[in-house]
Amino acid sequence: MSEKEIRICIIYGGPSDEHEVSVKSAENIMESIDQGSYNILKVYLHKDMSFEILNDKDGVKIIKENEFFKYIKTLGVDYVLPILHGEYGEDGQIQKHLEQAGIRYFGSDSVSSANAMDKNIAQEIFIENGILIPRSKIITPDNFSHNFNYPVIVKPVDGGSSIGLHKYINETDYINNIKNIFGSKEKLMLQEFVTGREFTCGVIDSGSKVTALPLSEVLLNSSSVFDYDTKYTPGACMEVTPASLGSEQTEMLQHLAMKCHFVLGCRDVSRTDIILTQDNKMYVLETNTIPGMTKGSFVPAQLKAAGVEIEDFMFRSIKELD
Repeated sequence: MSEKEIRICIIYGGPSDEHEVSVKSAENIMESIDQGSYNILKVYLHKDMSFEILNDKDGVKIIKENEFFKYIKTLGVDYVLPILHGEYGEDGQIQKHLEQAGIRYFGSDSVSSANAMDKNIAQEIFIENGILIPRSKIITPDNFSHNFNYPVIVKPVDGGSSIGLHKYINETDYINNIKNIFGSKEKLMLQEFVTGREFTCGVIDSGSKVTALPLSEVLLNSSSVFDYDTKYTPGACMEVTPASLGSEQTEMLQHLAMKCHFVLGCRDVSRTDIILTQDNKMYVLETNTIPGMTKGSFVPAQLKAAGVEIEDFMFRSIKELD
């Protein structure tokens, strides 16, 4: 079967706070491939969970979630690229729907996605496998006391793009502000701030081979924490790819990223964020199962540094379909 005969569905947008990042990721992917070589169905997922099919032969259609997966099955969709960050994309929800519909898709399965998305579960898996993480605990609006050293980081238990991440430099700062950031969330994660150099490493599956991409280093210019605004504000930080690091330390970090990929059961792609301390200890912050693919995201930069085209990477699995 040729690529042109295989019907591919790319889904982007979604209900999460990372909606706009998802749209930019999908735009970059579409710009990076020869669309004329594939039979692509584009689907925009609105924040209200309605699926807008943009290029169906019968015209634009808006379909509710409970009908969508059956509908694309009737259209003969063979493979789905869920380019959805955060809620509904990385938490295993859309993967479960696709598994139930019997439609193959790019990325980690529903269980691995859910485990990686829940930072508490992921950390338990990391600890069980001898992977260092920052000292952490779950806090609630009624129980947020701790005996950690300052500074501390508070962030959502799930979510990505460093949305909702806060740094507190002392107890007064923490006590005066902590209750204001829970919002509708019943729990948050508290972590001791680990001082060191921050790196991130993409891992990709290439056939039966799993490969760690070149490292990226995050160098902060205007902020002491790599939060959402710092990530997506031009000039707020520098992202150096490939990172300036000796071969031995590079291999250590790449090996750790691959280990995180394996122990979480990731598939196709993941990206792990790591702090390297001055005494060469490596602390894993988190692993993302659908990392950003915008023009300014880490994985595209790492793919470029490795000499890998986005089309060859994202569509490899499609070329292997029967």
